[in-house]
Amino acid sequence: MVSSNTSELRADLHRYIDLLDDKFIAVAHPMFGAYIEQQENDPIIGYSVEGVPMHASVARREFKARVEAADRGEYITLDELKKESEKWLKGKEGKE
Repeated sequence: MVSSNTSELRADLHRYIDLLDDKFIAVAHPMFGAYIEQQENDPIIGYSVEGVPMHASVARREFKARVEAADRGEYITLDELKKESEKWLKGKEGKE
């Protein structure tokens, strides 16, 4: 979903493009084309909780590294996770 702010920015850009001279259009056109091509070849597949976009190529590398780490035994079991979460919750209760 496009925010109203983004919609307004798009409308502004459309107006600006109509006002630009041929020299600027000639310079900006390849930049826009390269950006669109990059988006098509390496699309954004999601966002972090901070709103940072995650590109497919980055996700692929990160997921591959996580699988390789698990293959090397670098993980915790569900029981270990439950014990850790109990510690977190106990620590949180003491702060309240």
